Amino acid sequence: RPTATRATAALLTIAAALCLGVIARHNLRGDISEQPFRSSSKSSSKNYELLDTTGPLARLHTNNDAKQTSNSDNGNSNEYFVFLQKFPLENTWQMIFHTEVVVCPRSTFHDSTDFLSTLDQLVDTLSAPNNNNSSDDTTKGGVPFAPVPKEQWAQQSNSKCIQLGYGGAACPTTCCGSPHGTDNTNYALNSRQAVIGNAMGDAKELFLYGVSDGVSGLDAYRAVCGGNPDNVATNPNTLPTCVSHWAGTDYNPLTNNCNTFTSTILKCVYGLSDAKPNLGISDLVTVECPMEKRRDDGMDVPMCLIPVPPTSLSDVGDEMGMKKVE
Repeated sequence: RPTATRATAALLTIAAALCLGVIARHNLRGDISEQPFRSSSKSSSKNYELLDTTGPLARLHTNNDAKQTSNSDNGNSNEYFVFLQKFPLENTWQMIFHTEVVVCPRSTFHDSTDFLSTLDQLVDTLSAPNNNNSSDDTTKGGVPFAPVPKEQWAQQSNSKCIQLGYGGAACPTTCCGSPHGTDNTNYALNSRQAVIGNAMGDAKELFLYGVSDGVSGLDAYRAVCGGNPDNVATNPNTLPTCVSHWAGTDYNPLTNNCNTFTSTILKCVYGLSDAKPNLGISDLVTVECPMEKRRDDGMDVPMCLIPVPPTSLSDVGDEMGMKKVE
């Protein structure tokens, strides 16, 4: 009878572990919200790409629009604030967190001088950007990030920011786990909407990491995704991999999650700290950026390349022209 009791206890333990595993997978996975998918014409029915992604022709328009915007803005037209937004996940007792990077042109806040003043004051408290993309901020002075007052960011409804997030999905195409549709490229700083469906929007916190001179949110997306989710999938030798391919099927709750994605953007694209605000076990991976040659001095530094948008129709499809974050 004791043997039968132990066997029953073992079976109950296994069953409990399986149930906890299913619950944990559901709650911790962080699947992206419902997005419009279409089947890729170049591949089998199992390959997908997100609609409204930045393909070659769209990059042409984006490049021309950016020139027009820079001509119309008053000063600091190439300055971008780099934020991190933090959400607890549902049913995790606010112990597991999802993060996203939000990049906003300075012109987004021209109608809010008080908020701009607050941001400028916060920037003065931050560590200087690290040209070598190291996570060590102890020798540079300042702090790696600063919390932005909720009563101020909650008033910023101008939809000029870029939302950069990642989650799991049943798609194998490069960067299909990072939605890049109209809602993501016209994002308001006071939005509580995350790219995944189980983030607690009402509990959002916002942190300022720094200011970039000339590297926009679209540039950051191109650096990690090559501008078009199909580019690397169909031409693997054309563009380098920025830490991961960021397909929906690449998602892993521990080793390749949303916080790995935001670390990659902060550290490998912007040269900022990848330190995070009390994420605990949600952020266990130290990102290693790919080594690339810096344009000005040829020095090998850890960074991700940013494809240069084509300037004419004859340049569409020529993805070998790259620019690097200095």
